[in-house]
Amino acid sequence: MFVIAENINVMSGAIGAALKARDKAPLQDLAKRLVAAGADALDVNLGPARKDGEGLMTFAVDALAEVVNCQLCLDTTNAAAMKAGIIRCQEVGLPRPIVNSFSLQPAKLEGILPLAAEYGCDIIGLTMEGSIPITATDRLNLAFELVAAANDAGISNDRILIDPVVLPLGVDVGQQHAAAVQEVVATLPHMFDPPVRSVCGLSNISNGAPEHVRPAINNVFIAMLAALGLSAVIADALDGEAMRTVRLVRALTDQSLYSVSDAELQ
Repeated sequence: MFVIAENINVMSGAIGAALKARDKAPLQDLAKRLVAAGADALDVNLGPARKDGEGLMTFAVDALAEVVNCQLCLDTTNAAAMKAGIIRCQEVGLPRPIVNSFSLQPAKLEGILPLAAEYGCDIIGLTMEGSIPITATDRLNLAFELVAAANDAGISNDRILIDPVVLPLGVDVGQQHAAAVQEVVATLPHMFDPPVRSVCGLSNISNGAPEHVRPAINNVFIAMLAALGLSAVIADALDGEAMRTVRLVRALTDQSLYSVSDAELQ
């Protein structure tokens, strides 16, 4: 299972302030901790980035490239900022980034999807249009449309990750959504030839729950999704329990050499 750390997010108080002030130190300290914790890639979530989005994205990429050499997952709805980030990753020698994300909304199809095609990036597709469907069938129908749109743009299936969109367990239809997400993850490997990959934003499942129970909810859900074949997860890489589960999943599926330390909290 491939781990994309969710922690570099403009909505985080300390990180948001650091981005606004163009202060590299907090970003760099966090990035080093995330990689040390086992993150394979770092999500760089700038949100809409309406004000100087290109400059903000370039600053973030430059700051991270000084201390880590892992793949970035660029996360913004600002197409100009996304393009600037992709180009900057190439210029500073980082791996080709993941584009996070597109959906069937016209702005995403017209602004974000073509960038992944032009620059050869992997891309995450969200199973949503105007709203998030409840059923697995509706999500799978949207997945088919997402893959078709990506293929039409010249993006092959091996570069596509489908995110069935996890909602909080505590909302009115949260349990139905959780069950639907599991069905989608189990079905996707058999739906396309060659297959696409699956990814989920893990922390969404426990959003709104009391802080002391959130790790338990996240940890159980990631284990369930892993058993169904989840390819990648966007998660808090500083959550020791979740990362322990990832290490054990890798060992138990023969993706890595088992060590006793895999079963220990780190």
